[in-house]
Amino acid sequence: MPLQENDFDAVSLKPVTSRPNNSDAKPAIDSQPPTPNARNLYNESAGIYPLQREYPTLRATQRIFRILAYATVALVIPGLLIRFLWIVWSTQNGILNEVGQFSLYAVASLFGMVALVGTLLTASEGIELAIDVQDNTLRIANQSGRRKP
Repeated sequence: MPLQENDFDAVSLKPVTSRPNNSDAKPAIDSQPPTPNARNLYNESAGIYPLQREYPTLRATQRIFRILAYATVALVIPGLLIRFLWIVWSTQNGILNEVGQFSLYAVASLFGMVALVGTLLTASEGIELAIDVQDNTLRIANQSGRRKP
């Protein structure tokens, strides 16, 4: 027999027997009569939704990630430039060899910087995305009210 619309109570989620029980055995789950208007109401113990929620720790973490990303760029690029100028200025013989060794260091530093900055900015945007999703969900919950449509 297929399930009927009134077979389950929306609040307790316990099955309501819709057919007579011909056996003398007790049912596995105690049946509970449906609560009046249970299908039209959300859980009343949930409280009232706030208009907006603030997440100061997540916002601070997001700012720290961005600051660390910008600081990484601000330290690596000038650092590489100063080191290159120092090599050119201080080396008198074998400058090509020194610049070649520096280029290996510079390429590895640039790749590391790009990976670190990309990771930090992605984490920062991920936090922003999570806050936006929660804000939109809260806004929809407040617009629809406490009753099911």
